[in-house]
Amino acid sequence: MDDVYYFAYGSCMSPEDLARDVEEFELVGPALVRGYRLGFTRYSRTRRGGVADLVPDPESSVEGVLYRLPAEQLPALDEREGAPEHYRRERIRVETPGGKVYEDVLTYVVASKAAEEIPPHNDYVQTILKGAEAYLSRPYVERLREAVRALAEKRPPERRANGPKASNRRRRRRSVRPRPVILLRRVLG
Repeated sequence: MDDVYYFAYGSCMSPEDLARDVEEFELVGPALVRGYRLGFTRYSRTRRGGVADLVPDPESSVEGVLYRLPAEQLPALDEREGAPEHYRRERIRVETPGGKVYEDVLTYVVASKAAEEIPPHNDYVQTILKGAEAYLSRPYVERLREAVRALAEKRPPERRANGPKASNRRRRRRSVRPRPVILLRRVLG
């Protein structure tokens, strides 16, 4: 099977997070898609808040991370993204900071978008920022931080509160998770 280019703009920008579900991939580098803005248009029980989405907007662009992976990894990526129920595959055109254009790049967009944006949970935001800070432009990372901050101000108090019970539950849940093994294939050119 052939390799597939995949554009990540949410939690998968962090190779460590992507490696939880996808065994083999190569990080190509930062990339940009035009004609979209970043939104949080679906609630995820797993992520405990809104999750990232590409929302059509002709005046905007979204930075993300471009990967190359073997096509046989697509079922694992579909499962991770909840495709086709929660996210659906979409083919887009991306460009790198150096001007190289990639056509027919796979990404995932929310299948059924909420009418209003849903504030993401701080843990999810930190995962996104981990990848963004490592690979994306500083101005974009600052805009991302500000957008998330503005959404968090809209969050109802009961969702924002993290009392001792929530903290203990999270600690217990983390203690039973196996630690991920990160495998990155290095391609020599």
